[in-house]
Amino acid sequence: MAPVTQIMYFKTSSSYLQDPSRLISELATKSGVDKIEGFSKAYLGFETEDPTNAFWVFEWTSKAAHDTYHQTDTFKATQAASRQVFASRPTHTFAGFSNPSRIFSAPVTEFVTFTLKKGVSMDALQPLVKQLQAKLQGTPKFYGSSWAPVIDKPNVIHGVLGWESVQAHWDAVSSGPSKQIIDEVKKIADLWLVHAILTPYKV
Repeated sequence: MAPVTQIMYFKTSSSYLQDPSRLISELATKSGVDKIEGFSKAYLGFETEDPTNAFWVFEWTSKAAHDTYHQTDTFKATQAASRQVFASRPTHTFAGFSNPSRIFSAPVTEFVTFTLKKGVSMDALQPLVKQLQAKLQGTPKFYGSSWAPVIDKPNVIHGVLGWESVQAHWDAVSSGPSKQIIDEVKKIADLWLVHAILTPYKV
């Protein structure tokens, strides 16, 4: 079974904003995170554009390992505690990224989705994504990228990209070949993009 990354994105409660480490510690204790089978890594952080939004990123050995954990009493016990954290229902996105740890460990992580416009085939989008990935290689202050279809959403490709700073990202794509490719992508897909500063959670 292939490894999978789970991305949770949500509006945070005021109590979480004031003291995230306390609530995370409580959740970790209740969930028994160090004993969850198939769970490998976690990265937690806040969106830079709107710091009341948070990302929790989990790496699993497989989607089945995640699904199995969600059936356990331990997971159900964490649900009540997690309500102290969320001010909105979190979105859950799953994608099979390749070696994303170095990206999530970068000073800034870019999260981007390309959602196909009506009537457009994924065959039109995938070559552009490959071109973009190739053009970005060797870009200053760039930590790499990984792209994958979103599980259960065949019309969406998700990208995660590591940068030295948000400005480094904008400097890289504001002109030249990368911008030209992105302009082509926008003709066939809707683009969503934010940045976050993530911290590895030590299990």
